[in-house]
Parts: sequence; C-alpha cells; structure tokens
Amino acid sequence: MNTNVDRGPAPRRSPLMLGICLALAVPAALAQQAPPAAPAPADKPASAPTDLDRLVVTGSRIRRAGFDTLEPATVVTKDYIANRGLTNVADALNEIPGFGLGITPEGNQAGFGTGVNFVNRFGLGSARTLTLVNGRRFVSSAPTTLFGPAAPGLQVDLNAIPTAMVERIENIAIGGAPTYGSDAIAGVVNVILRKDYEGVEFGTSYGVTEQGDNQRYNFWALVGAGFDEGRGNITFSFTYDDQKGVLQKDRDYFRTGYFNATNPLASTMAAVFPGRQAATDGRYNPNIPYNTGANDGIPNGVMIRDRRIWTTPFGGLLSPTSGPFRAGSGNLRPNGFGPNRDVVLAFDRSGNVVPYNPGTTFSATDASGGDGLSLVESGQITSDLKRMSINTTARWGLTDNIDVFMEGSFYSAESTELADQWVYNAPLFGGLSGMITFPTSYAGLSDQARTTLQGLGVGAFNLSRASRDLVTNNGSGTTELGRIVVGLEGNFELANRVFYWEASANYGRSDSRSHGTALVQQNFINALNVVRNAQGQLVCTPTPIADLFIPDANGRNGNTPVADPNCVPLDLFGEGRPSAAARNYVTTPTSAQALQEQQVFNVNISSTLLEMWGGPLQYNVGYEHRKESGLFDPGQFLTAGLGRSVAITPLQGEYSTNEWFGEFVLPLVNPEKNFIGLRKLDVIGKYRQVDSSINGKFDTYTYGLQWKPFDDLEVRGNFTRSLRSPSITEAFLPRATSFQFVTNDPCDTRFIAGGNRPATRAANCQAFLNYYGLTNFTSNANGASIQGVSSGNPNLRNESSDSYSYGFTWAPSFLEGLTVTADYYKIEITDVIAQLTAQDMAAACFDSTAFNTADIPNANAFCSLITRNAPGTAQPGQATTFNGQFVNGKFYNMEAYSTEIAYRFETERFGRFALGMTGYFPRELTLDTTGVSPDPAVGEIGNSKRQYQFSGAWEKGAWGLNMAANYLSSAEFNVLNTPETRDILKIDSYWLFNAGARYRFNDHATVRLAVSNLFDKDPPAFAQTSANLFSTYDILGRRYNLSFEWKF
Repeated sequence: MNTNVDRGPAPRRSPLMLGICLALAVPAALAQQAPPAAPAPADKPASAPTDLDRLVVTGSRIRRAGFDTLEPATVVTKDYIANRGLTNVADALNEIPGFGLGITPEGNQAGFGTGVNFVNRFGLGSARTLTLVNGRRFVSSAPTTLFGPAAPGLQVDLNAIPTAMVERIENIAIGGAPTYGSDAIAGVVNVILRKDYEGVEFGTSYGVTEQGDNQRYNFWALVGAGFDEGRGNITFSFTYDDQKGVLQKDRDYFRTGYFNATNPLASTMAAVFPGRQAATDGRYNPNIPYNTGANDGIPNGVMIRDRRIWTTPFGGLLSPTSGPFRAGSGNLRPNGFGPNRDVVLAFDRSGNVVPYNPGTTFSATDASGGDGLSLVESGQITSDLKRMSINTTARWGLTDNIDVFMEGSFYSAESTELADQWVYNAPLFGGLSGMITFPTSYAGLSDQARTTLQGLGVGAFNLSRASRDLVTNNGSGTTELGRIVVGLEGNFELANRVFYWEASANYGRSDSRSHGTALVQQNFINALNVVRNAQGQLVCTPTPIADLFIPDANGRNGNTPVADPNCVPLDLFGEGRPSAAARNYVTTPTSAQALQEQQVFNVNISSTLLEMWGGPLQYNVGYEHRKESGLFDPGQFLTAGLGRSVAITPLQGEYSTNEWFGEFVLPLVNPEKNFIGLRKLDVIGKYRQVDSSINGKFDTYTYGLQWKPFDDLEVRGNFTRSLRSPSITEAFLPRATSFQFVTNDPCDTRFIAGGNRPATRAANCQAFLNYYGLTNFTSNANGASIQGVSSGNPNLRNESSDSYSYGFTWAPSFLEGLTVTADYYKIEITDVIAQLTAQDMAAACFDSTAFNTADIPNANAFCSLITRNAPGTAQPGQATTFNGQFVNGKFYNMEAYSTEIAYRFETERFGRFALGMTGYFPRELTLDTTGVSPDPAVGEIGNSKRQYQFSGAWEKGAWGLNMAANYLSSAEFNVLNTPETRDILKIDSYWLFNAGARYRFNDHATVRLAVSNLFDKDPPAFAQTSANLFSTYDILGRRYNLSFEWKF
C-alpha cells in the first residue's frame, strides 16, 4: 500500500481524529495538516466522545469514535488522487496491492459496454466487490447480456464518479454483507463525497504520453454555499474529461508479435520441410529443437516472433477446391496450384494475383513472419473516452433535530473502441464465415488473375480473406446515468437515551447505447452475384452465378441472391478493392440498448440498550427494500441475426428483495478499568436476512472481536457469512447463441502435458488421438471462436461465502508516527455462480477419471457438451459447437496475507517526511466450476505471489514531492504448465515508478506535475501473450499530467 492509503486505526478520542487519520497517517498526500485534537469536555473522560462526535464508517451503521472498523480497512484520500494526477477513481484503487484484474477501457472491448471501469478486490471477480456512494448502493452500468465487458452482476462504473467530488474512498475487506447485503463477498468500496462545502474551487489538467498520444483534458469546478443562517448547505460539482485512445501498433512492445505456437514434430518437419532448422525458423529460443513426442523433455509450445495468421491475409489467399495436395498442405503450408501444387497466390491491391509468402509456419494457423495478417493490427491499448458529470449534495435542517438531505448525480459518456477484429471468410471458421468459392469465369476477376489461374489449369478457387476494408467490429457507446437520493435523518431522546434514525429513498437509472457496423449477409450475397452488361460494366444479378459457393450458417451453399435495385457489385479481390458504395450497401449501422434501474428504500435506527462494564451496548436495526430491473434490446437487425453475428437474444427481467438487518457493539472492557493486558475488548455481531423474489431467504452474519492488550496494539478478527445473488442475466437469459474460444484445448500438443491431472489427461487424450486417427493435434479453437448456445438458470442458488480475517495494528508509543498492520484473509465460496464455458467443458472432459474410451465423443457428460468434427473429415477432432448455461459450480477459494508499514516524521529544518510500504501475498485463488478441473491462479500473470508498493513523500513550505514504486514478482502463464508444456513458463518481475511535485503559490492556487511510469518501463517480455496484460501492467509508457487548482 502506498503511504497515501491508511488502514483504519484504533478508536480515537476526538472528533477531529478522523481528519488526522486521513491527512497524517496517509503520509504521501502531505497536502494538508490536520489541526490538533480538541480537548474533551471537562465532565467527560477523553475516551468517551460525545454523541455528536461520533461518525458512521464503512461496514457499520453504528456511530463510532473515529475510523474504527472490525474489518481490515484502507482509505484513499482526495489528496492522493490529486497528487497522482488521476482523473478516475478506479485508477486510484487499481494501484493498491490486492486490487487487480479489473475491467477498464484498456485492451479490446466487449461488444456492449465499451469503456467501463469496474474494480475487482482480491481477483475474485468484479461482481463480488460491492461499490457504494456515501454508504448507499449505486445503479449498475453492466449490460444484461452475455456479450458484456464482465461476468454478469451489479458492477458500478467508477467512470461515473468525479474525482473532484470525492472526499475519500473507504475500503473494507470481507465483512460488508450483513450491513449492505448481496455482492460484498470480497469487500466493499465506499466512495464518500464532499458535502457541507463552502467556497469555490476549479481546476484543469492536461496529460500526454512521452510519444505524444493518449492526450487527456480535464476540467472541474466545485461550488458550495450555506443558507438559512447555516441550517442548510448545497454543494455542486461539474467535471469534464476527454481521453484519447491508443492503438497497439503504435508501441514497439506489441510489434514484436510474440506468440506461443505449437512446436512441430521433427518427423513432420523432415517430411514436409526437409532442411528446415529450428534454430532459424523464427522461434525466440533457437536452442529448442523440434518436438519428438510426449514426455520427451522438449516443449510442446515455443515462443515465436512476428506471429501471423498465414491462412488469412487482408487481400485474400487463393487455394484449390480439390486435391491432390502436397504433404502438409492445409496444416503447415498452403494448398498451391500447378503440377506440383507449389504455386501459392494471393490478390494484391490492383486485383491481380501475386506470389504469396506464408512465412515460417508452425501450425494450420500460425506462422512467424510472412504476408499473413497480424492481430496487432486489430488491437488497441485504450479507448477514446469522453465523460461529463454533474453532482450535488444538499442538506437542510427541517427542525433542530431533523435534517432533509439529497444526493443527485448525472453522468454522460461517449466511448469508442479504436480497433477490433474484422469480418472473415476463412478456413478457421465455419458457417457464414467459411471460405467462398469462385469460378475462374467469374466476371469480377481481373484479366491478369483469370489468365494466370486458367494457365495453371484452375477452374475454381477458394478465397480466404480478412475483410478489414469492409467491416471492423470496433464499437462505440454512449451512457446516460442519473441517480437521486432523498431522505430524512435525525435524533431524539427517549428514556434517557439518544436515538439516531435515517430514512432514505434511492433511485438510479443507467441507459447505455452500443453502436457498431455489421455486414448484411443477404446484401453481401447479392453484391457478389455479378455479371457484365452490354457496356462491360459489372452489375448485380438475381440469378445465382454458377459454381459460386457462399456458405450459409450450416456450411452449405447459401448463394441465393435476390433482386435489389440498390445493389452495388462488391470486389473482394485485393485489399482496398471494395468501393465506398459497395461498402455502404453491404453494411449497416447497429444500435443496442441496455437499461438498468435500481430502487432502494432504507430505514434504520441506532441507540444504546444497556450500560455494560465497558460502556453502553450500542445497536442498529433496520429494513431495506430493493428492486433491480434490467433490459437489453440488441435491435431488430442483431436480434434477427441478419449479419455474421449469431442472433443476439433480447433480455428483460427484474427481482426484488426485502431485507431485515441489525448489529451490535458490546464493550466488555475499556481503558478506564486499567486491566493489565486488557485495555479494550469489544464483541461485535451483525445479522441480515435477505428474502429474494428469485430464490427465497438467506441469512448473512458477522461476529468478531476487537481487543487491545495494551495501548499500542489492537488485535481484531471476524467470521462472516456472505452471499451473492444471481444477476438478471444469470437467472433469466433465454437460450442464446454465442461464440467462445477453447483457449487450452486439452489434447492440443501445447497443452496435452498440462492440467491438474497430467497422467489422466495424457491417457484420455491418447484415446482421443487414436479415435480421430491423429498422431498430434493443434486446436483451431485456440485462435478461432466456435459457435454454441448458453442460457440462464432460474433455479440458481445464491453464492455462499464463509470468510475469515484476523490481524493487528501496532502504533508504538516509543516511536511516534510509526504504524504497522498485518492481516490474514480466507474466503471460501460454495455454489459459485459461473457460466459453463467451452473451455470448462473441454478441461472437465479430458481431466476426468470417468472417461469411456469406447465412446470418445460422449466419454462423459462434459465431453457430450462439445461437438467435434468426425474421424475422416477434413479437420478431425476440431471443436465446432458447444452447449452451456449458468450453473452453481463447486467452489472459489481465496487466501492471502497483507502488511502495511507507515512512518511519518517532521524536522524543523528539512520539513515533513513520510515513508510507507504495503505488501499483498496471495496464497490461494482457485476456481472449480465443474468439480473436475480446479483452476489455480496464484502465481499467474495478474496474481503475482508478492505484490508491494513503496512510497515516500516530502513537504516543506509551499513545495511537495512524492514518489511511489509498485513491484510485482515474476509470474507464470499457467501454474499447471510444465517444461513439457512450453518453453517460456514465466515472465520477469516488474517495477513501476510514479512521481509528482507540487507548488502552492498561496492559499488559493496550486500547480501539480505528476509523472506516471517515470522510467518508461515496458511490461515484461512475452506478457503481451497473456489475456491479463492490460489489467496488470502499464502499457502506455511514461506520461505527464500538469494540473492547476484555484480556491476562493
């Protein structure tokens, strides 16, 4: 943890100590110095704050003396955000060790919900971190569809919360469920907004990378004023932020094109490419020889440079429609023309056929170098994102004991994904995306192409093409979000006790629109059926062209043109050949809507019940009603499946909960008793019953202790039962078609030696190879998605989590300013809700000891869920379809330690200093959806075993400096890999340095310069081959942010 982030300290004895905790024990901020604690009234001991001194902290509704929590807690202040030059709340949280693998605008985006920012505590999934604003729920922006940016849930887009309005961000681990309800399994993020502000502030900032891109423009204003002689206040903020996106091809790091490819068999190389040497074929490690078989000590996968998809160039690769073929054709080299089948041709930009270089091939898809397409061309580092938000908080004293309060938010955003993959017609895909067959008599061919092909004896040819000149599937999106909270709060006295109460109503609505461009399949067919008229011009014809084969969804000939006076001929023979008119004819804009609404009504009351030996028994009880509704409408075109996408299913659903809750703090001992070894002992209990319209009642609870054996040390521990309810998508999704990858098909040569049961996998895969008549197998589904179906499950049970945490805070009196904390966490989730994916099915199929070798396609229940090409077909054993749904899986377990050291001191001559260190050390993070193939993640990219943040800060007079360094230990691609699996098993450790400086001209003006990635450090080599790259490492390189702030 950095020194701007502080664990919740022990209870303090002054109403001002919360400010001291945030401004002083959060050292790197150093922008403010809290005043000294006010003395306690003469008739009260210092350890007994007045009721008005007490405050409510995250994880509890009981008023406490200072930032006093049972659960491990951290705080991020507004000063940390300002000094780091951050304009997004999520960016501040993601720098904290223990937050990771969130959903951000970086990397390629989902089809719906581009540009969102969801945080992910402990790596358990963003749906298991509950995000609140001022202790209340905030409407989700996660679209209710399979094709959203994250697993379904009620995630809050932190883009919607302006940093200018943030007072602090409180985070607690584990124990929020009894206080707030569902989704707080990993923890709670509570954004506290500024209120009761008087004055005017405004600021502006400009950011840019070392390479002159990723420009960011930010402006904000904050205005607050009291009214009615101090009985009321209204605080208002406006924020505008504009961030420019960056493409992967704009960074050298991605242009290396590293990829883990299949290491071909030596016997195959000798037969197909005699004389080819492993040392010069494009692999990164030239000393790794070709593979010779299973368990030979030679890696099945090797890292190659400049990875290309050799079967599918942008302009179009030609191949014969029938044999004979050369040895290795279709698997390690193209099918060619001519007597020796060695004339390999592609179309150039003029529409002529020219020799094609497939590069040095390693499988049926992958090559090092050559003329094939590079997926770097389809990748982005981050999206364009524009945000505007208006926020207000208001309070007015209706009476001396009753306040009316209000919170209002309006957020508008536009996001654009700069690049994504294209429309294909290629051998990798089936159905509509399969190869197209053209006769050489086709009217659209150039004379050169026709003459060349006919001279080679070609009557027809297959065309494989990546059509980035037709459709790029990058999308854009807009979001409008509104939220309003109104309520009453107050206090009254009854029977010599003070009661505090609150009643509130919370309504939020998020309306997101996703925009894209799609290929219109019927128009595509029309535009390819062309003839020449009397003037020699190409024109469309409704009569199907003989021998023109355009595959339908089932792989059969779907060449059925219809008469259309608007038809424009389409030229696919060379990149850039389609005319603008043809592109407009065969494509259409698409628009989908995702709408979420949230209604929450809450009433609660707190007081004291009994006077115990250590003080009064405090309690809070209350009731909450919540309703969540969601709608996803993909629009008529996408619903009907009129393009290349599957038909996307609309979804509408809602559910409601009635929730009763209560908690107590029982003080058994306080410092006044002067017991040796027992300065304080509090027993804490919390309970909540959630009655859901989906699946009935669930009881969640916490019990724990806070114990101070002496003044310098506090020990804490708790047990919590938490829940996560099924989301609308998980419960109500109709049977829907989707595309998925099998990223690690178990019997693929690269993965056959892996898994958590290597011997079982090896034996089952040998039976698989024998059945399909193969000596080795390279899966296409690793790089080309397959079509299948998924559905919701109205019978899902709640996820149930048993969680433990215990730790201590030590603040030695002999060294003022030093604080040391350490905590242990363990979370065990049962009935984990998960989508049974094609990858889950494949792993469970071949890693299971229950495997019927007499019926390989149906060897067990999981094998039956994936359909594969039959023996004797062109590509036997390749996965083609799957059948999945949302299920209650086996378990999801997490275990970790964290520690934090913060030391702050001041010298008369040199100013104030702050040093800090936070460490996070995960021991287990394992998901088991099927009960067969648990997937451990600790030690993998995104879940390094050792995560640190070191920080230091200095301030003297008007000047301030701060620096932080984040460290991630080396990480593996997959902890189940062995030296037999791949040549590069892990990547190096990683350091990232950030720095900042500020100068305060006077009480009104401050300038700040923040430098992120101070030493322009790239991620570790080869990390770009991991799906977790963008959520783990800094990609953009060194960048600067200059900001000015004025206060009046």
